Amino acid sequence: MSDISPTGLGLRHSLSLTAGTPVLTLTGIRPAEGIRPGDRLVARSGAVAVLAAETSTLPQAEMVAIGASTLAHGQPDETLLVPADQPLLLRGARAELLYGQSAVVLPARRLLDGQLTRLLRREDVELVTLTFAAPAAIYAGELHPVTRPEPLALTV
Repeated sequence: MSDISPTGLGLRHSLSLTAGTPVLTLTGIRPAEGIRPGDRLVARSGAVAVLAAETSTLPQAEMVAIGASTLAHGQPDETLLVPADQPLLLRGARAELLYGQSAVVLPARRLLDGQLTRLLRREDVELVTLTFAAPAAIYAGELHPVTRPEPLALTV
């Protein structure tokens, strides 16, 4: 069963990662650009199947550099680049400290502190957009990117 938006159009659920981001699949860790339709990824809700995996190059992009051990002890274990508008699930002590909640979903840019988490403007950024049938929060580089609902394009 697919989601139906208020306009009657179906929805797809997508998220974007920079090429090279390690993604946890049921068969192990693979770089984002190695993910293919039909692959099953580990998500907070269980395994989710990838419907589409598209790679694109953005001539200019705002990216958030999330420094090693910024979100929790050892998480992430290396600096990761995330699109600034990509929603992330933030849990634990950092969510409690910043937002007074045990878990919160927010765009990566809301994590900026100017030191450990910085906004960068980059050119020629290779992004991998993964699409799923339902909302998902996957495991990618010890982050939890969350899908955004988008209307399906109509073809006539």
